[in-house]
Amino acid sequence: MVIIKATEKHLQSIMSLCKDCSQNMMNNSIDQWDDIYPNREIFLNDITDNSLYLAVSDKQEILACIVLNEHQDPEYGEIRWKYNEDKSAILHRLMVHPKYEGKGIAKELVKYVERLAKENHYRSIRLDVFSKNLRAVSFYKKLGYEVAGEFQLRKGRFFCCEKLL
Repeated sequence: MVIIKATEKHLQSIMSLCKDCSQNMMNNSIDQWDDIYPNREIFLNDITDNSLYLAVSDKQEILACIVLNEHQDPEYGEIRWKYNEDKSAILHRLMVHPKYEGKGIAKELVKYVERLAKENHYRSIRLDVFSKNLRAVSFYKKLGYEVAGEFQLRKGRFFCCEKLL
């Protein structure tokens, strides 16, 4: 597996990955993603911003993706963050194809963007995670992310987490 930056040629495969991940969440009673979010326009913006990274197999199959940028949703302004003195990177849209779950790919992607953020002089990484996605909540906690607060979106409550780099 290698990690590369996504380009527009990957967009259709990313959309297919998103559909498979969304269906897998629904199969596990996690009503988080749908046709409204995340959508093609969001992923295209991630690609244009050079912030979407792909885990690709040696057969060029997209196994997973992750986004790292500085975009903080307005709700982040309501959170009492622990690390405010320097700039923070924001992690978004971590997806691993259901047939590759449990193989350490998500952990490898998160560690990759953490190194990238540190190299680019970010002090911390922030993210939000759907409170009903207990597997994701546990995953981030195991990686050292701490809940700093929470907010409500149309699908429910989200925890805001952060980690000092």
